[in-house]
Amino acid sequence: MTKAQDKDMDAAVHKAAILKALAHPVRIRLFEALSKSEKTVGDLVQITGEKDANTSRHLAVLRAAGLVSTRKDGLNVYYSNNMPCLIPMLSCVNQALCRIADEHMKVAACIR
Repeated sequence: MTKAQDKDMDAAVHKAAILKALAHPVRIRLFEALSKSEKTVGDLVQITGEKDANTSRHLAVLRAAGLVSTRKDGLNVYYSNNMPCLIPMLSCVNQALCRIADEHMKVAACIR
């Protein structure tokens, strides 16, 4: 492998780590919720309907990947989206889902 190929592979590994951190429905919901404003775990529990411990575990994954950051204020820990540049990518995924669903509907209509 050349140095350029090594560099490309290293970049791909790091990109995959970011995508892996987002590769869970709860983490996507948390990440999107934090794009609007910073929130506490309690706020995020209300948004997702998950338990505190589960929400905290998912936030830890996002934080380890550098996607969210924390700010402590007294007893409260506030989470915020550290990479809002990824929100348009998730919007693109929404568009892809709609396009795929439309194609599936066309196929289903032909079968009926």
